Formats: sequence, structure tokens, C-alpha cells
Amino acid sequence: MLETVSALFVSPENKVLLGLRASWKRAWADHWDAIGGRVEPGEGLQEALMRECREEVGLVPTRYQLVLSEPERFPERNGEALHHIYVVHAWAGGDAVNLCDEHVEIRWFTLDEMAALPNLTIPDLITLARAAPRAGD
Repeated sequence: MLETVSALFVSPENKVLLGLRASWKRAWADHWDAIGGRVEPGEGLQEALMRECREEVGLVPTRYQLVLSEPERFPERNGEALHHIYVVHAWAGGDAVNLCDEHVEIRWFTLDEMAALPNLTIPDLITLARAAPRAGD
């Protein structure tokens, strides 16, 4: 079964980094989503998380927590998959930069700004970012 990893980068100011998925993406085209992607064969979840974040936005998570693992909510539309979402509170690499064609834009949002987005992949991203305790607290 396809597995994915996603990173909800949460800044010290409680802003969350999201990427606007490109129109050509099969699943959730033109929707704001966490940073991440597919787990490659033979790759562990944490290894995939590091690779995807580095490839997509140039950041490497250093403090992170797995907050949700769940099956695809719309398998008839998007295919069968198991999604793993991490909240990331610290990272190396400086400022986030859109390094791939999978997102047409990346941007930091407050939780209220996220809640106002009409095209957020799943509302749970707001709840997860809000509820996850800060690593090291």
C-alpha cells in the first residue's frame, strides 16, 4: 500500500508552512497542504520525512513528532494510501524555499488564516498544529 509522510512546520510564532499543490497533481490539486510525499520502497518513515522536506523546501526537521497515521479518506478518488503526519517544531536549513514543481507556492499561515482557506486539504491540519505540544516542552 502507498504510504506518505507530511510535515506541518510550526514556527515559534505559531505559523504553519503550507504548499499550494500544483494543478497537475492527481490528488488534491490546487489545495494547500503540508509538505511531504511518498515513502519510497525500503525507506523508513523518518528517512522519507527528511528526504521529502529537504527536496521540497530545503529544510531538515530536527525536532518533530508523529501526530497522526490514518488511511486515505477518499480512496475512490485518490487511491488507497496510509498517511503519516508529523508536527515539526525545529529544523535546519534556514528559510523555506520552494524547490520543486509540486507546489506553485509555499507560505506561512497563522492558524486563523489556515481556517479561512477554502482549499485546505483537510481541516484536521489546523487541529493537529494547534494541539501538538511543542517538542522539548
